[in-house]
Amino acid sequence: VIVIDGLDECVDTTTQVSVLCLLAEAVRHQGFPLGFFITSRPELHLREVWETQQVISVTQLISLANNYRTSEDIRTVLQSGFSCILNDRRFKYALKSVHRPWPPRESVELLVQRSSGQFIYVATVLKFI
Repeated sequence: VIVIDGLDECVDTTTQVSVLCLLAEAVRHQGFPLGFFITSRPELHLREVWETQQVISVTQLISLANNYRTSEDIRTVLQSGFSCILNDRRFKYALKSVHRPWPPRESVELLVQRSSGQFIYVATVLKFI
């Protein structure tokens, strides 16, 4: 099994589509000795390819976004992370004049929405604040 993680992040959209089509064509041949595990965000150009008969016939789609509702967990991680930042002695003076609650509930909700259920987004936000 060959893992391709983040197909949507490879080179450009034309190459992404080409890779997906080539792999689908390869595995259609009986006796092809390899399998592929491909991860990607559901970008429109890739969804269109995944919905073609050529690809549907040789793939199994597992949508993480639809199987598990992560909003509450994302919100909890964000609130916990922000609380750690707020209570960190290194930032005591820098955050002294920050109004509480910090960040405002609207900001947390916006980050929850923008994360699209992806914890990597949350980890990145907390890392760079």
